Amino acid sequence: MKKLRLCFLWHMHQPYYKDDLDGLYHMPWVYLHALKDYYELPYYHKIFTGIKGTYNLVPSLLVQLADYTSAGVSDTFIKLMLKDVRELTQDEKNILIPQLFMANYKNQAKPLKRYRELYDRKGDTPLFETAKLNFSDSDILDLEVMYLISWCGVFTRKDVPFVQELMKKGRDFLHNDKLHLIDKLAEFVASIVPLYKNLQNNGNIEVSATPFYHPILPLLLDPKSAKEALPDIPMPSISVDFSPHARVHVQSAVDYYQEIFGSAPKGMWPAEGSVSNKAAELFRNCGIRWIASDEDVLSASIGRDLRDKQQRHRLYKRHGFSTPDGNINIFFRDKELSDLVGFTYSGWEAEKAVDDFMTKLSEIYDMCDFSPVVPVILDGENAWEYYPENASKFFELLYTRLSACNWVETLTMSEAAECDTPEEPLDRIRAGSWIYANFTTWMGHPEKNEAWRILSDAYIRYAAKAHAAEDIAAVEKELYAAEGSDWFWWYGDDHFSLQSDVFDKLFRRHIANVYTLLGEKVPPEVHQPIKKSHKTGLLKTPAGEMTPVIDGRVTSFFEWLGGGRFDLKFDAGAMTASSNVLHMLWFGYDTDNIFFRIDGAFRDILNLGYELEAEITAGETKSVIFPLVYEFSGDNGETSCCESVFEASVPRVYANGSDKMYVTFRLRRDGRIIETAPVYNTVEIDLAHDGSQDWIA
Repeated sequence: MKKLRLCFLWHMHQPYYKDDLDGLYHMPWVYLHALKDYYELPYYHKIFTGIKGTYNLVPSLLVQLADYTSAGVSDTFIKLMLKDVRELTQDEKNILIPQLFMANYKNQAKPLKRYRELYDRKGDTPLFETAKLNFSDSDILDLEVMYLISWCGVFTRKDVPFVQELMKKGRDFLHNDKLHLIDKLAEFVASIVPLYKNLQNNGNIEVSATPFYHPILPLLLDPKSAKEALPDIPMPSISVDFSPHARVHVQSAVDYYQEIFGSAPKGMWPAEGSVSNKAAELFRNCGIRWIASDEDVLSASIGRDLRDKQQRHRLYKRHGFSTPDGNINIFFRDKELSDLVGFTYSGWEAEKAVDDFMTKLSEIYDMCDFSPVVPVILDGENAWEYYPENASKFFELLYTRLSACNWVETLTMSEAAECDTPEEPLDRIRAGSWIYANFTTWMGHPEKNEAWRILSDAYIRYAAKAHAAEDIAAVEKELYAAEGSDWFWWYGDDHFSLQSDVFDKLFRRHIANVYTLLGEKVPPEVHQPIKKSHKTGLLKTPAGEMTPVIDGRVTSFFEWLGGGRFDLKFDAGAMTASSNVLHMLWFGYDTDNIFFRIDGAFRDILNLGYELEAEITAGETKSVIFPLVYEFSGDNGETSCCESVFEASVPRVYANGSDKMYVTFRLRRDGRIIETAPVYNTVEIDLAHDGSQDWIA
């Protein structure tokens, strides 16, 4: 009987936050996601035993999880948490208190009454100024306990009874309450890896891996592979052969996995789905049977547009690539389904989201005259704080529906690699990743290239002095950690984090440690920040009233010079949708109209049935739908034109008499959301702001 073979792959990863020379973890995100996510997702397989999935655990994450099984872990955050609040210095409060507000207000803080009270007192105070607020010692203690509870997942709260006790108590916590909670949570973290082991041993899930420190393997094997997708990409000034390290990352991941799970992994999710011919050959040479990437990489590899309904079915076949060591299976993620779970369904009612997901599976089933393999691959930890109750309602309903569905079966990746779905061999793999099918997230921007340059310089010194180093393994470990993808992710202007400066420091610490361990003076440039970041999407407010020409072109340099500017990608953070059309918003207004200009990749989608929705909130919410065609006039006075840029005007009455309006843009096609910008925020437009007062000379 024909079946749709649904393959979930949940990728669990955090960068290596530890500085091995000072022995400290400088960011607590492994710990916090351990409380909320690493246990949560696999636990569903204990409830829904017929649902299978693949969980990708990065070895450098497993190393860190092992440290957090002790309440005495050397983590700067936990060390401050262990102190009696009465003994905290102001400098320590300046570090601790901002961290205690790093939780999603709607879904983590608001459901906890005491946390909501304290969070509401923060108001509009910028995060890194919250320590200046007048919090009493009792407030800070309550804030500490509430923060930890807010990061506990549904099953964490269920399986750690002391969390429930504190939730019932609600406020006025004691220092010993906090210490006991931290102890209990450390015990809980120790149960995470055994849960994966048991589920895999029982056949409920498969556990896969990633090269050890999560590097972009094709760039280590050959930096020029970045030119396969973008021949004109600016390249860093490096002349180092990193390829020996590429093999170490893969083989050491295999070895460490075997040490933990008792056998070698059958598959790997390459860091960020980054693949190339050489990478596939290396994986297979190290015994790996399957890897995975994004559908856009498949599209580029076979030279066909998989958005075309006549070609779409090819995505759902099995794909094999021949190497000197044998065939390796490659799965390509369904971008739409994966991104809907990661970025869109969080804002929907669970029933509507699951209905939509099942409808889309039905459409795939009907499209194919064979049993299709449908890979849904995404981040397994960062999306759920944007769902109510850590997405529990969504998963419970989804898995219930799938369990009762006789035309869908869930398979692990290894099971899908061996099923009877037709295979389409690949002659080549066009190098790329799951983000835009290229490597611009890690190379090409001046900041990213500067990071590669100082990494290269450190590698050169290591190669020259390796024979004389007292502890060459420690030197190499610092280089491997610095080769991880995450540091390069946060450089440039394509991702935003309130802690991007900390990521910058950690990367440069790894580089500095190389020189220190080699007995050399750290070059001054390594001490200089690489990251030049902005903390908000708003880059510029309008200078005053303006009236641009709505013609889909930047008519002159001065046309939008007085407009406001907003980076629509600023809040993408660690969660990035693979669609990449909407980049930068310009906005302005005059007496009668409000104007928008969006810079982005519109030429490729013009006149192909795409629409751009502008959701405008000013007292009430209204939506304006603009077809992405050359020229459009609506029934209510709205107009648009799309050519090299998208330009539009809406009557000022859409502001509903308010001085402020809030706008979110959604790119749609056939009723489906392809991209949302900003991802998690809205654009605030102040119609009363006098921008002329902002100019200084």
